[in-house]
Amino acid sequence: MPETNTTPSWTLAMLLSYAIDRVEIQTIFDRDPYESRRQSLPGSRLLKALVFYQLLKTTSQRGLVRVVKQSTDAQAALDGELARNTLSNALAQRDLDQMIEAWLWLLQHYRAYLAKPDKPFARLAAVDASLIKLSLQAFNWAHYREKTGAAKITCVLDWVHGVPEQFVFTASGKVHDLKAASLLKWSAGWTYLFDRGYFSFELLTILLNAGAHFVIRFKAGVAFRIVHRHPLPEVKLPAGIRAIKRDWTVILPGLDDELELRLVSYQLTNGKLIRVLTDRHRLSALSIARLYKERWTIENWWRWLKRLYKVKEPLGLSENALALQIVAAFVTDLLLRVFKDCGGFEGELYEFVDLCGDLLLVPIDRLGSLREALLNVALLLEFPQALPQSKALLRSRSMVC
Repeated sequence: MPETNTTPSWTLAMLLSYAIDRVEIQTIFDRDPYESRRQSLPGSRLLKALVFYQLLKTTSQRGLVRVVKQSTDAQAALDGELARNTLSNALAQRDLDQMIEAWLWLLQHYRAYLAKPDKPFARLAAVDASLIKLSLQAFNWAHYREKTGAAKITCVLDWVHGVPEQFVFTASGKVHDLKAASLLKWSAGWTYLFDRGYFSFELLTILLNAGAHFVIRFKAGVAFRIVHRHPLPEVKLPAGIRAIKRDWTVILPGLDDELELRLVSYQLTNGKLIRVLTDRHRLSALSIARLYKERWTIENWWRWLKRLYKVKEPLGLSENALALQIVAAFVTDLLLRVFKDCGGFEGELYEFVDLCGDLLLVPIDRLGSLREALLNVALLLEFPQALPQSKALLRSRSMVC
């Protein structure tokens, strides 16, 4: 249990809330005529509270309310105390589309702050869904199996930046992946990576009509006609791939009798054969195999999200509450990635996020390795409470130089 503070001080919690406020997302919620009646917990304040909750050790509404009540630092970050009934009602009733739009505003603003690793492909995204297992007894809306409940999240992950850029929440884990994918939007010039669960002529047609590209695992039993067999040059293969077996230009009669696609087959080191279909004709067979291999990025990202953030422990009992909580996890992850990249923290991202959870309400002057990184971020974002310390940091650097 955190110590009771008597005076507010600058903390990571305050910096996170400031980073949200500076994008002015409240204007999204103010479009709702009913928003004026939500004075105690308007949309932007609810999002700040949910981001704050993502980094706490507690997993309950009662615990969140108690932490805020006992800490003036938390109250400074969240504009006062939280009433449990007000929070519960907000989780059940807040419009999910508004919260998703707020997340997208934040993503649009802060994406430019994220580091761009030196990667061989650009404008690349992986598409996949993941289940969140739930108790049917507690969450009777989460239909999945006879005795097991689950909700499903479908995401489009920006491969270069490592953050999701689209999100579909379905309360029932039984919903087919293609149904959720029908709600996604596809960007011209982008290449999307799919597992075979998304294979359908309808989806491929939609992607091509949008000017997008695809790399998708081929489904067994789908008829095709070979137009051309390409030679296989000898190349150095990356780890995990034993051999490129085939590189064909094919036509799928059920799709379009004149549309030529590439069908590349490669063998993994364990002997498994992978067949990948794409419309990217200018890439080598090896590049196509490497592209599909990058689809595992989103699998790793799911594990990351579920391990570090609260998406498996619903804060409320309604499906709306869980969806809002997931959006807040996306916002938290985005901001912490920005803070890590812009702050110059030298450790791994996992270490940074873990430290942020432990030191959320610790005054900046008492921080160790995290202090300079957060001062750098505060200076970049022009955080008013940090200006004296940030200027002192600049002076010390100039003296060193």
